[in-house]
Amino acid sequence: MLSALLLAASLSASPTAAPADSAHVKAALDLIKASRTDQMFEQMKNPTEPMVQSTVSQFQGCESAKPVLDEFAKAMSAVKFNDEQIGKVRHDVAVVYTEVFTQAELEEMTKFFASATGVKMLDRMPEVMEKMQATQAQGQETMKQAGEIARGFGPRLEEAYNACAAAAAPPTVGAPK
Repeated sequence: MLSALLLAASLSASPTAAPADSAHVKAALDLIKASRTDQMFEQMKNPTEPMVQSTVSQFQGCESAKPVLDEFAKAMSAVKFNDEQIGKVRHDVAVVYTEVFTQAELEEMTKFFASATGVKMLDRMPEVMEKMQATQAQGQETMKQAGEIARGFGPRLEEAYNACAAAAAPPTVGAPK
């Protein structure tokens, strides 16, 4: 989650930003390691694998689809990041950190993630995210109700808007008053 945000920020970061000093960048790289953001970079080596597995699983038991699935998997396997590209993205993420946080703040966050509490947080984050999905489902149900109400009011609201627009329109020349 944090990792994905940082990756997105790094890819859109301004190339004209002033370079950070090496100690500041090192502090950011240390945070990347301590916060397990490095795991995201490892996943980038083969970013299409989850999509391929998901697609293949949809065809479970369908042997006639095997040739096209094999061809699909082979074509998708060519989409990878090499070590140099991953190193650049890692460095870009570190630079984003240096643009947002001071060296002291980066060092403090690294200490937290290296602490027993920080490690526990990282270890338990998948469980937290799983439990949060139930909360998201409730939010989606509530928004679904709001959507149904809005659709029900749609024609009446459109009629009211048109009446307001007509009332606010300047009178037409030659029209009876």
